[in-house]
Amino acid sequence: MSPETLTLQDATLYGGIVSVLIAACALFLSNRHFLDRLAFGALVVAMLGAYGWYRLSHTLPVFEWNSYALWPRFYVTLEMIVVAYTALSVGFFIRRTDRSAQADAAAERLAEMAEPPAVDVMICTYSEDLVVLERSILAALAIDYPNYSVWVLDDGRRDWLKDYCDGVGARYVRRDDNVGAKAGNLDNGLRVSADETDAPLVLVLDADFAPHKTILKRIVGLFEDETIGIVQTPQFYYNADPVQHNLMANRTWVDDQRIFFDVMQPAKDAWGTAFCVGTSFVVRRDALDAIGGMPKESVTEDLHTTYRLMQHGLKTIWLNERLSVGLSAESLAGYITQRCRWCLGTIQIALLPDGPFRGRGFSWMERLHYLHGLMFWFCRPFVVAMLLAPILFYFLGLPAILFAPEALLMYGLPAVIGSMIFLAWVSDKKSLPLFTEVSHMLAAFPVTLTIVKAMRQPFGHPFKVTAKGEDRSEVQVQIPLVILFGTIIVLTITGMVNGPLLQTYGEHDGFSIAWGVVIMIYCFVALTICIELPRPEIDDQPFPMDAAGALTWPGGSWSGTIRSMSMNQLTFEIAAPPTGIAEGQMLDVSFLDGLQSTAEVVEIGRKRMTLRLIDHAAIRNEMIARLFSDPPVNIAANGRMLSTLLSLLRRVYGSPRRVLTHSRESATASG
Repeated sequence: MSPETLTLQDATLYGGIVSVLIAACALFLSNRHFLDRLAFGALVVAMLGAYGWYRLSHTLPVFEWNSYALWPRFYVTLEMIVVAYTALSVGFFIRRTDRSAQADAAAERLAEMAEPPAVDVMICTYSEDLVVLERSILAALAIDYPNYSVWVLDDGRRDWLKDYCDGVGARYVRRDDNVGAKAGNLDNGLRVSADETDAPLVLVLDADFAPHKTILKRIVGLFEDETIGIVQTPQFYYNADPVQHNLMANRTWVDDQRIFFDVMQPAKDAWGTAFCVGTSFVVRRDALDAIGGMPKESVTEDLHTTYRLMQHGLKTIWLNERLSVGLSAESLAGYITQRCRWCLGTIQIALLPDGPFRGRGFSWMERLHYLHGLMFWFCRPFVVAMLLAPILFYFLGLPAILFAPEALLMYGLPAVIGSMIFLAWVSDKKSLPLFTEVSHMLAAFPVTLTIVKAMRQPFGHPFKVTAKGEDRSEVQVQIPLVILFGTIIVLTITGMVNGPLLQTYGEHDGFSIAWGVVIMIYCFVALTICIELPRPEIDDQPFPMDAAGALTWPGGSWSGTIRSMSMNQLTFEIAAPPTGIAEGQMLDVSFLDGLQSTAEVVEIGRKRMTLRLIDHAAIRNEMIARLFSDPPVNIAANGRMLSTLLSLLRRVYGSPRRVLTHSRESATASG
């Protein structure tokens, strides 16, 4: 069917039918059933294919050596990378694994062993403060497993950290230089531990990741399969990432990586191509010995390790369970630094002689999946082009797309809407329109610059550590990004007013106006995120609770339910204020099955009473070990579109004082 033979009314009817079909798939099919994913995925891939065919065959001007003909071809090249990446993603999502039952069986067999395999737990640190490190170290020391040692690998060579480790019972290792960054630090730890424990398995943790007490019992038994080199678990966070936090949506929107950890990696595992993500994984020591230790040729040693192991017939599998929690990037600068490093590392590995494109021992599926990961980063230049395209059209008369309205209804909108709905459906709303795209927009320009630099000089760049535990007590403005997105908004609206709204460029005016409006909305949301709200200190980060607690004071006592807890604060649920308690009063509080401290009553409300812990230094280590060994979920696991939009509106239209108060009081119950 060709749009040239249809009227606008016919094309509208066609688009409506396709939209109804997409909606029916989302409403009546289950993303947990393979055949349902296959049916819906096949429909979306067909729409993407039809769009790609029409786009390449009917929407480009006659070729000439001028900007009018070259710009659309450059744009469509970037666009087809996105179309191909999306189609591959949809195809990969059709399959997925769930290894929890396998882990259950392996844990039972492990429990029957007289001597379970020894494990070395290695915590890599460089510059993190104790308030970050103590969670990882104490939770690691509290792991429920009979045969393991905890090693703190300090590339910052800090005497105070050595003293702390000696005091709590962790082994401390340092080296004289920082060669190889994290990979070199790990290799040094492996060398030292080989002389003392030589455990056959190694659990690797970043400095800010606290392991669950059951992590080793859930993982170690899986190594009965000798073809497994790494068991990787997902990263979960106990603080909101910059997008969630600055939209005031940590209860309604997921962190930027949830679709990767909860959807993409289980899909890649089903295809045999899951990969290591740098923390919360267990690896065979002899597997690392076989490849000469952790690879150091790339700034993403984790991904490179997986592909080196593939060449030796060892696979990385994905156990999709919440077995650790860590700190997400707290600032937008740290958020962007992470993504630029991941992009650079992916490009570096692709260019290496032993990489998946040039090296031997890889299957075509393994190479295809690596190409898919590389394409993810090469989709970011398209975002940049998409943001700039309306401006080029308004001011220079250069259209990126020559689309008739009928073609837009028949090919363009079904492909875009179908892809968005499928991704929201298959991910249990971990991908949602507007918010997913804005998350990608924030790093699009820096990542594009990283790609350009990597094409000129792929190697020799320093390893950049993501800062954690920073002081975030004041509003911070990411001025370069605010200027960037603000300039795009101003140029877009200026060009729109002086162009298609007042003049006539032709049949593409309506499309260009709609495009410009969408771009301005995206940029406005991105600009809002770039004005970063204050965060509570790490010790004030709240967790929802449902635990018993008791209060005593001279002349009285009271028992109730704790509904929220941080390292500094408890919130009790109350039906009515207990008799004899007033704000400012000092009480004795019992919580977490026997811990006791002094607390000050800071607020008595209609439904809750908040206490600030005063004298709890003596029980701090025990509090951390208990809380972070099995932390309650305090960040949204699935997105809620309407609620997130309302959060955005509160952020935008709320009074500055109210917005800042909401941010500073985020140490109340979450979840």
